[in-house]
Amino acid sequence: MKRLCGHLVAICAVSLLFVDLTTISFAAEKTNYSGTYTVKQRKEPTTPDSPTIRVVQTDAAIEITRTQQGAKTTNRFPLDGSVGDYISPGGVPGKCKAQLKDKYLLLESIVTTHPQPNAPPVRLHTKERWQLSSNSKILTIKTEVDFPDFPSGIAAVALPNNPWTDTYERTSEP
Repeated sequence: MKRLCGHLVAICAVSLLFVDLTTISFAAEKTNYSGTYTVKQRKEPTTPDSPTIRVVQTDAAIEITRTQQGAKTTNRFPLDGSVGDYISPGGVPGKCKAQLKDKYLLLESIVTTHPQPNAPPVRLHTKERWQLSSNSKILTIKTEVDFPDFPSGIAAVALPNNPWTDTYERTSEP
């Protein structure tokens, strides 16, 4: 009986160790985007008032504050698959979600705009794919915009540089 109990204790200890090691290895694989970033390379020339991004990441969500032309916009993107509230840099409300997938952070937002006073509303769908460099100092954001209510060629006409990529440098850690 003592021998059986000893074996059970050893099996439980090894099982707990395996669970802890598995948890640690999964946690180590998740990229942490928390920090402050300033634009490094952009289609448009950079200025002293160039865009900055401040990120606070938790297990539940990623909060992103963008400062552009003196205006701040903060959005909380849920990481659990649910949909959150979103405000575009222009102040238009919408919905958003996020997903950590492999080495990327995928952000999606959708807003309904009224580009002309008497025209029907237009949904604007933005997808961003974030990737940190291996040393976590450079953030590359690939942005693509589409219009779900229109034929696929409309985005190419309305946004000729779509998709585009911006590069940011991490200026502070969390």
